[in-house]
Amino acid sequence: MYNKEFQHYVHPLSSIEIVDTDEGKKEVINNWAFASVIWSTALAGNKNALILINEVFPDKSRIPLLLLRSKQGDEAAMRDAIAILAFAIDDKLAEAFEPKGN
Repeated sequence: MYNKEFQHYVHPLSSIEIVDTDEGKKEVINNWAFASVIWSTALAGNKNALILINEVFPDKSRIPLLLLRSKQGDEAAMRDAIAILAFAIDDKLAEAFEPKGN
């Protein structure tokens, strides 16, 4: 059963940063914080979060065990899953902003 104590688990490398935009200063979260939100939302049973995780996890066979261990309150499993997500998000962002060949 899902342990509500970890419903909003936030990875220790998560942070909020201030960036300057054309509309002024904005607070943004880093990939670690975004991954924490996704993982916590998946633990709560959100299907969209689970779909996203399945799309970006490089080794999909690890997902069920990490979900189970996280739901049991295993912080190491949560940190592992969030780290995998954070790096996958970073890779996807780099891929999206890669210059396209002509």
